[in-house]
Amino acid sequence: MEDEQTKTTKEPKASKKPKAKKKASKPGGVKRLFPSITLAKALAVAQKIKDLNGGNPWSPADVAAALEIGPKSPKFFYVTAAARDFGLTTGTRDTDKIALTDLGRAIVYAPDAKIEHEKKLDAFLSIDLFKRVLEHYNGGVLPEMKYLGNTLEHEFKVPPNQHEEFSRLFRENCQELGITSASSANASLGSRIEDSQRPATLVVGIPKGGTTKGKPKAFVVMPFVEKGDHRPQGFFQEVLRSLLTPAGVAAGFVVETANRQGSDVIQSTIINDLLEADIVIADLTDHNPNVLFELGVRIAEDKPVVLFKASGTGRIFDVDNMMRVYEYSANLWQSTVEKDLAEITEHIKAAWERRDSDQSYMKILRRAVVS
Repeated sequence: MEDEQTKTTKEPKASKKPKAKKKASKPGGVKRLFPSITLAKALAVAQKIKDLNGGNPWSPADVAAALEIGPKSPKFFYVTAAARDFGLTTGTRDTDKIALTDLGRAIVYAPDAKIEHEKKLDAFLSIDLFKRVLEHYNGGVLPEMKYLGNTLEHEFKVPPNQHEEFSRLFRENCQELGITSASSANASLGSRIEDSQRPATLVVGIPKGGTTKGKPKAFVVMPFVEKGDHRPQGFFQEVLRSLLTPAGVAAGFVVETANRQGSDVIQSTIINDLLEADIVIADLTDHNPNVLFELGVRIAEDKPVVLFKASGTGRIFDVDNMMRVYEYSANLWQSTVEKDLAEITEHIKAAWERRDSDQSYMKILRRAVVS
């Protein structure tokens, strides 16, 4: 009888094994190579701990209440897991306390904007996948998804069902941190330089062959920040990445743009690049005043310029009546991008071929004054 009793007491223990599988299916149970939200959103956890609890360790329930999120919700798990993965905090939804790390404390208690930005870069680069992709592409501008997907899957072992999410989060993080191309990436990867030494222009596209030697330069002037709610966040970065840069490269140009680092200030070096470029690509979308100023400077020098604007942008009387402005679809769907990309490339080529024409804006106006 003892043997039978012993046997019956052991069998129920074995039946508990499936519970471990159920636990692994919780949010965050499957190991991810990158956080599911951006650094800016993850920082909300550290900021609330600083603002509302004096920077002291806090219970997950209190952090959730401060964020106005359900304490047991998947959303709260993801935001606390992201804060942990970026190195901002320790603990998550399922721990006793959530506390600031040294890095998280350095960001939320930063003495000035420069140090805060540098520490945010450290947090972004603490994600190994973000750092390796940044190094691989020498900046924050990623190729089309059909090419990016192959690299993510084979080079970085990212599952195909995460490619779109990774691309979105990587680009949003890079935009928030001012990482656009090689020059800003080098600064981000540890080459800390003074703002006065930071290059004022960035190379964002190089023609096939990987060299700039002997290639004409196209300088892009366009809005850098979306104003108001009628353009989604990241709209202009996407226009630069998906339309203007690849079109300029396909037309045979080294493509550069201004490195404004989130500022609207027009630097003297940018004006020099604007005047010395072989051709200027100007995006007139939403009639950005800096772009219109830069366009006026370029036109006054009677040098080649090619104009674009997103659909829905109003006309500019003195420009639209005398110069051809190509209007691309503001939807930026894959189908519209493919169509617009081909036509923008031809528009750039045509403007370059007509560069010596006597039908330029200034020549026409001067003839009108003389007559």
